[in-house]
Amino acid sequence: MKKIVVFLFALCGLCTSLFSQTSRDTVYTHEFLELYHADDLKWMTRDQVAIDRYIDENRKLTDKSCDVLFLGSSSINMWDGIEQDFAPLKIIRRSYGGSAVRDMLYHYNVIARGYRPHAIVLYVENDLSGDVRHDLTVGETFDYLRVFVNRLKRDYKGVPVYMLSYKPSPSRAKMIPKQKLINALLEEYASVTPNVYFVDVASSMYDAEGNLRQDIYKPDKLHLNREGYNLWTSILKPLLMRYKQ
Repeated sequence: MKKIVVFLFALCGLCTSLFSQTSRDTVYTHEFLELYHADDLKWMTRDQVAIDRYIDENRKLTDKSCDVLFLGSSSINMWDGIEQDFAPLKIIRRSYGGSAVRDMLYHYNVIARGYRPHAIVLYVENDLSGDVRHDLTVGETFDYLRVFVNRLKRDYKGVPVYMLSYKPSPSRAKMIPKQKLINALLEEYASVTPNVYFVDVASSMYDAEGNLRQDIYKPDKLHLNREGYNLWTSILKPLLMRYKQ
């Protein structure tokens, strides 16, 4: 059992709404909260090859300014043509396949610190992947995501953070109820948190009858194909174009 120390908000007491805090709410901010999880170091560092590549790229990157910094897992990493899709925006992408938000926190200094973005996009879904060995609960995942976003807000004061909704996919159909729950939590969190925005890409992935579209995925029925990314681009790009410098 490994101990992972992270920054968190400890919410003490029940509120009528998840985030409707008033002067009467008993809310304390603790500098550290120790979270225990069964992830060992080998699992946390399983993508070290990708991290080493980013370390090397960062050394060679003379200009770390960008219009948008994209962070996340394989849905960002496998976005072929992302530079063309978001042109004329200048983007920097720091994503790697299989990433979970807790190992993104572990690698935070490499993937998320030291850049100069005008906006940040975050997408990661692998903390709720259906893997009984490593999955977190919805509540734990929500906590880790808030920790990650709070670090971004600390390091990039005034820079907007766009959190994409968890996407439904046929190969993870059993996870959709949990995805809907965390999407609701993230949407409300964004609604009361300055410079944090929730972007619903999930709704566009259903047809008019409410069925999950089958034509927007690669053969693995998990990752998006070009049609799927066209959907995401049509939703996200208009929101980001305002940050073109």
